Amino acid sequence: MKSLISRFQQLVSPQQDNWRRYALLGLGTLAFITYASLLAIGLIIAHERESSFALRNLENLAHVLDDHARNTIAKIDTILLGSKVYLSPLRDKYQVDINATLARYLRLIDDESQSLRVADKNGRFIFDAAGKAATARIADRAYFQRNRDDKSGALVISEPLFARITHNWVITLSRRIDDPQGNFAGLIQAAIRAEHFQDFFASLNLGDGQSIALVNAQEQLIARYPAATDKIGQTVSHPKIAELIRQQGSYTNFTTHSALDGIERLYVVRQVGDLPFYVVVGHTPEHFLSNWRQQAFWATLSTGLLALVLAGWIIVWLRTYDRAREIAQGMTRAYETTFRRTRALLDSLPDPAWLSDRQGLLIAVNDAYAELSGKPVEAILGQPAEAVLPPTLAEALTTLSSEALSQQCQQKQTGSQSTERGGQRHYEYIATPVFDDRGVLAGVAGVARDITQLHKDQQRIRHLAEHDLLTDLPNRFLLAEHMASALAETLGDQAELALIFLDLDHFKNINDTLGHDIGDQLLLQVAQRLSASLDERDTISRQGGDEFAILIRHHGAPARLASIAQRLINVLGQTFFVSGHELRVGASIGISLYPQDGKDIGSLLKNADTAMYQAKASGGNTYRFFTQEMNLRISERVTLENNLRRALDSDEIFVHYQPQTDARKQRLVGFEALVRWQHPELGIIPPTRFIPVAEESCLISQIGERVLREACQQNRRWQDMGLPPVVMAVNLSAVQLRQPDLAQRVGAILTETGLDARWLELEITESAFIHDTDRIIDVLQELQAIGIKLSVDDFGTGYSSLGYLKRLPFDRIKIDQSFVRDLPDDADDIAIVRAIIAIAASLQKEVIAEGVEQAIQRDFLLELGCDLMQGYHFGRPADAASAEAMLRTMRR
Repeated sequence: MKSLISRFQQLVSPQQDNWRRYALLGLGTLAFITYASLLAIGLIIAHERESSFALRNLENLAHVLDDHARNTIAKIDTILLGSKVYLSPLRDKYQVDINATLARYLRLIDDESQSLRVADKNGRFIFDAAGKAATARIADRAYFQRNRDDKSGALVISEPLFARITHNWVITLSRRIDDPQGNFAGLIQAAIRAEHFQDFFASLNLGDGQSIALVNAQEQLIARYPAATDKIGQTVSHPKIAELIRQQGSYTNFTTHSALDGIERLYVVRQVGDLPFYVVVGHTPEHFLSNWRQQAFWATLSTGLLALVLAGWIIVWLRTYDRAREIAQGMTRAYETTFRRTRALLDSLPDPAWLSDRQGLLIAVNDAYAELSGKPVEAILGQPAEAVLPPTLAEALTTLSSEALSQQCQQKQTGSQSTERGGQRHYEYIATPVFDDRGVLAGVAGVARDITQLHKDQQRIRHLAEHDLLTDLPNRFLLAEHMASALAETLGDQAELALIFLDLDHFKNINDTLGHDIGDQLLLQVAQRLSASLDERDTISRQGGDEFAILIRHHGAPARLASIAQRLINVLGQTFFVSGHELRVGASIGISLYPQDGKDIGSLLKNADTAMYQAKASGGNTYRFFTQEMNLRISERVTLENNLRRALDSDEIFVHYQPQTDARKQRLVGFEALVRWQHPELGIIPPTRFIPVAEESCLISQIGERVLREACQQNRRWQDMGLPPVVMAVNLSAVQLRQPDLAQRVGAILTETGLDARWLELEITESAFIHDTDRIIDVLQELQAIGIKLSVDDFGTGYSSLGYLKRLPFDRIKIDQSFVRDLPDDADDIAIVRAIIAIAASLQKEVIAEGVEQAIQRDFLLELGCDLMQGYHFGRPADAASAEAMLRTMRR
């Protein structure tokens, strides 16, 4: 050991011996950091304790408010049930003074309810605890309609209402009353004042910074402390509350700024029993963390004082040490080489590190090196690496050290080492030559840097770069690599490769109606079915959205590709079960072959995508092989779409107006606005050619809104000229009908143009409301509420249904020109037109026939009872000036 120490002293550099200065600084810093860390930990624990205490207080308060609200509702409901039982046998038999009895019942709940009334089946109050029935009617109230439609007689709770009688904010509780035959006879209701809850909230004497709110399941504010009277009845939405209601949960907590006063609070939200109410209690961190902030101030101050004390002590010690160092400098020169080696070793910690002499004998190692070798430090010193390490590792380190000695420069190498548990660790080995103070090579300092985590991270990053995050399928880049690999394994153009491009049918409907979470789960199941239906040598790649690309190797004849495509269509056509939903989707497939349809992945993908769109155009749920004719059609469509986008920025898109006439009275009753496109080179492009392109490229909404605005402006302009007012009919596309704010958009255009809503009619093709009918009914009702007329366009050509006509709020039915064209010669057309006119008459809706081109057609339709007509017989679509001339003729 003494010889080892002597050799160690020879190898360490005699310079830079002021490491003690750094050690002292390090110890002082470590002491300061330790103290500061303990204080920080204590502050964190205190912060969590204060926050948890505040959260528990809020939860307890929410529980109290829950009990109060439930008891209030239960108490009033008991009175409603008692009153209902009382009313049922006595109202007609004994002529008891019901108003007096209701007054007695009301006194039992006068703290909670301001009224107790009975309304008949027409929504008229007939009994009142106040002694005189109010004249207000409630038939239009939603809670009245719910009582009328729900025969169960369950308790009905209204949204916040501004009472028509008492002129204050209330929520009503009501129960249905039936006559002896079980039919709806009316209801009994009580009204809870919003002030009842607010007074209770105020009576709790909450501290500063606390708030309470009571909202319903529609997130409408019922009561609040501090009071916010102007916000009662309004929606005070928050994503966390909305998510709790949507998931039918009963509790959540979060921290956010209030939508009412902008103050940040910790909030607890609790459902009131199983009722559609939620109590929201909050407390500002500024108040419940005030004690903690004071602790943090004193902790910061004490940390600063400690830093000053430590700095002063270190400065005094360093001055003393500098003096002692000057005295002992001559005695320490012999150990400078030791310090150099020690410094080199310390720089390599905490990974396995070693010092060896020129003969390869180990002079010093650290604990990590001993752990790697599986031997104690004492058994390692003085031994070569071959004697203490596994053969493979020892050979790599010995070779690296030899290279460092021979080349006298640092050497690096990577390698792996198996662990006792069967794992694998990855290392970067670094060997650095060490010189003494005379510049003579003394040995090698080495370190084995553990890069296992870096290796795993690189593998993970590569995997993420090459795979889809949702399905973990290869992405487009890895698909290209697999294609290149397949080409390298074969003889170029002789390779049997095909690309299948698959797109799910109707997937967007699932995303729009059920949400993206359901859509993502469906895509995972699709990926699993595709993987189970193909060979391992085939590559399945997700291209994005609902699109998948499949590289098929060694496919043989094209017939086998057709068989594979049909098998995938059949597999994906089976029902998917996702989170309780039974979902069905189809698949449209395009197929391109190598090399005739492309010699690179980009060309194959583009052509397969083109073929897939042809499959969709054929109705979907089928497959198509790529042909050059498809490419020409797609190119033409792309050119048309680009020209259409440019046309929207110019004056190429304009509106013509076709007259609509009352043929019996021979009077003009309106115009239909028809879009036209004047291309500078191609001339007039018919709507039948560019409208489908506009719908596919999402330009139809922009075109529709432009036509609507121009038609409304023109109609208003004619009225300002003193011309007779007529109805302007504008077509509404299915895409526009799906806009959630359609009614607001149309209303804004009416306001902007100054046109009264009664002079606007919107025409909707019947196929547009087949899907999502309930939501579309809501949209149409919003439009009708504005005062806009609605008509069914092209009736009889799609999914004609009396059920739809009965439910949808249309004013007019438009007979498609395909049924008018052959009148009065075609018996089938006669039967269809007669049936449509009879249906319209039975539903009390107007009917108009389009495509009337001959007088004989006009006369025949008049005989059938159809007075309103449109077609070339009465006038072709014309510009605004010609339409204006028609109106002026009408005025004369």
